[in-house]
Amino acid sequence: MKIDDDPYQASCGRGHRGCCSVVGPPSPENDWACFVIIVTVSLLLVLAIVAIAELTYHEPSYSVDLTGYDGMDPGGAARIVSPSFNVTIRMNNTCVDSARVAVVYSGVALGWARVEPMDCAEGRWTKDVEVVARGGGVGLSRRLRDRMASDWRSSGALELDVSVVMYRVGGQIGTDIPRTFDGKVKMIRDQKIQKNDRLIS
Repeated sequence: MKIDDDPYQASCGRGHRGCCSVVGPPSPENDWACFVIIVTVSLLLVLAIVAIAELTYHEPSYSVDLTGYDGMDPGGAARIVSPSFNVTIRMNNTCVDSARVAVVYSGVALGWARVEPMDCAEGRWTKDVEVVARGGGVGLSRRLRDRMASDWRSSGALELDVSVVMYRVGGQIGTDIPRTFDGKVKMIRDQKIQKNDRLIS
């Protein structure tokens, strides 16, 4: 029989589905082998892409540090205080354009601030952001002041919570969704606050 008389051969000649000349002469068996090869190669490529992505991607991480404070004596705080806290936000494998910071003790906000370094927009990644969180006329209950004084006398330090809400406003879809990070810092005796030119009034 001539090749033109073979429907399978004729379909291969016209480039129809069912041909795989790489593995041998056209036949149903070779067609199946071709399919297996294509699927195997595709899976290997997907696995290679996933492996490369895992090796090159690093999960963003955040931390906070308190480098100074002023305006409040934890060992004998007044009923009304106006403290300030020098907070450093440390970021790895990420960036921030805008951030809101609150320094809290036992559920009471002692200082707060907003900072706009615009690092994502400027292409600056993995950078520390410094901000001075200030509180004006913060009222402290007697119970809170007693607890604060007790913590200060017993350990010489006061543990504070720092809440940070970060934004990326680089114009990409979804980048304006806030990311929230909560950390803990300690006020230590004789810390002195430093002026921060990134503070936004």
